[in-house]
Amino acid sequence: MSVTVTLALRASLQTDIELDGVTADRIAGLGEQEIAALPVRVGARQVELGEFFSVRGARSARVRVEGALTHVHGLGAGMAGGEMHIDGDAGRRVAARMTGGSVEVHGSVGDEAGVAMAGGTLRITGSAGDRVGAAEARASKGMTGGEIVVVGSVGAEAGARARRGLLVVGGDTGDDAARAMIAGTLVVLGRTGGEPGRASKRGTIIAVGGIVVPIIYWHACTFEPPHVRLTMTYLRRRYGLAIDDRVAGGRYRRHCGEAGAHSRGEILEWTGQ
Repeated sequence: MSVTVTLALRASLQTDIELDGVTADRIAGLGEQEIAALPVRVGARQVELGEFFSVRGARSARVRVEGALTHVHGLGAGMAGGEMHIDGDAGRRVAARMTGGSVEVHGSVGDEAGVAMAGGTLRITGSAGDRVGAAEARASKGMTGGEIVVVGSVGAEAGARARRGLLVVGGDTGDDAARAMIAGTLVVLGRTGGEPGRASKRGTIIAVGGIVVPIIYWHACTFEPPHVRLTMTYLRRRYGLAIDDRVAGGRYRRHCGEAGAHSRGEILEWTGQ
C-alpha cells in the first residue's frame, strides 16, 4: 500500500481523453497494473489508462495527477471519497457529479467544473470556465450539496439551477450567475457579471466586489447579516481566503426577488462599510 498514487501524463496530448470514473475511491482498492488497465475514452474508442499515464503507487485513496491536462476531461467525475490533487491546468467537468471526498486543482479548469455535485469539496487555485456548479445538459438541478471554491474568476452561469451547496468565487463571474437557482449560496468576492439571479427561487448571492442588481429585485433593508460573518470567517479559516474584516462584519443591502413575491431569491450587496 502506498501513501499516494501518482498518475503522470506520458506526453503532451493532441486529442481529448475522457477519464470519468477514474477516481480516488475506485483506485484505493487497486494495484498498479489494475489502475493502468482502467478504461478511458478517446472519441468513440475505449483504451486503457496506462496508454496515456504512467502509474506509481497502489491501493491508496490519495491520488496525484501530473502533466499538461487541458485535454483531459472528467478528472474526479463521480468521486465518492478520497483525495485527488491535480497539478496544473485541467479540462472540462472536473469533479462533475462528485458525492464525497476532495479534489484540489493547482491551476485553472475548463467548463462545467462541479456540475451536478452532491457532496465533497472542490478547490481551484486558478480560474474556471462556464457553468461551475450548474446543472448538466437537460437536467433540472445543478449542485445539490458540497462546496466549490474558485480562487480566481469564473465564466457564465455559475451556480445555475443549484439546489443546495456553497459556491465561492474569489474573482469575477460572467453573466447569468445563479440563474434559476433553487437554493444554495453563491459568494462573489470580485465583480458579479450581468443579469445575476434571474428566475432565482430561494438562492442567495453575496456580492462583495460590485453588482448591478436586476430591476426585478427590490431593496428590502440594509443590515449586518450575522450569517455572512459566519460564512466569511469559515472561508478564511477553512480555505485561507483573504477576506477583510470590513467585508465579514460589514453592512449589506438586501435585495429580494420580484416585488410582491417574497419567496424569491435574494442578493446581499456589500455597502463598502
